[in-house]
Amino acid sequence: MIVRKYLRLDRSIRYSREILLFCALISSAVWYLQEHAGFDWLVCPETVVGVLGTALAIVLAFRNSAAYERWWDARTTWGGIINESRTFARQAMTIADPTEYSQELREVSTRAVKQQIAWANALRLQLQNVDDVEVWQLEVGNYLRMDDYAELLKSRNKVTALGLLNGETIKELEAHDEMDIYSYIQMDDTITRLTELQGRAERVKNTPLPTPYDYYTYAFLLVFVFLFPFAFADEFIDANFGVMVIPITVITGWIFNQLYIFGSVLARPFDQLETDVPMHFICRNLEIDLKQAIGHAEIPEPIEAVNGILR
Repeated sequence: MIVRKYLRLDRSIRYSREILLFCALISSAVWYLQEHAGFDWLVCPETVVGVLGTALAIVLAFRNSAAYERWWDARTTWGGIINESRTFARQAMTIADPTEYSQELREVSTRAVKQQIAWANALRLQLQNVDDVEVWQLEVGNYLRMDDYAELLKSRNKVTALGLLNGETIKELEAHDEMDIYSYIQMDDTITRLTELQGRAERVKNTPLPTPYDYYTYAFLLVFVFLFPFAFADEFIDANFGVMVIPITVITGWIFNQLYIFGSVLARPFDQLETDVPMHFICRNLEIDLKQAIGHAEIPEPIEAVNGILR
């Protein structure tokens, strides 16, 4: 997620090099043909370009609005995951009077909380398509028992497998006399809500914006910037500033292309882009909260933004 307050022009230009080159070539050709080659009839009515520009702006607005809704859906989903995970940890650590907590019960409760940390990290890694074995061991395996982690690696959907593991763990808690049936039902309901949030995140990941949104919008953009210099070059030439049609076309194309790119990246909130939902930041904050809840000795530092990017 971008948190800096200023525009990085170098990055913006890097993502727009193709359209900038296209605009420069087209506008240069139109300027040369009209002013130096005698093709003064090579024009396009301004009204046509104005209508195309208005239509393009409307299409971009609808597309970017849909893209932002996807991003916001992803962010609110992770907000729900944080809240439900904290609820799960509270339920696990307060199911009985502290004076009646047996050591065995506390160990199982602590294990359930650690498994929830592993669950959140596994969901993040799975959404980002991370397959690195060392990363999974560090972010997930370190919070599980060795045999549980070995069994987890056999699963296709590791997040679902961890949810099942937490369900089995609260069944262990229920076996103790200190835990009543109502506490068990509440914890099971929390796992159910976490599973629903997992499904929402997977839906955003696996259901992209309709493909026509992309290629039609980009096609309209190319048509607009192609016709733009044909409509305005003659006016610049009449004012003895014909060459100015080149930078004006480039700037116009850059602006519309930036709006197009903005929608493209917002529509993909889990693809490890700079505009992603900051899942690593969220998971680290959750890890800190849950480790403090179980009295863990090693509490990590919060993740800070790097170069204005919070991941």
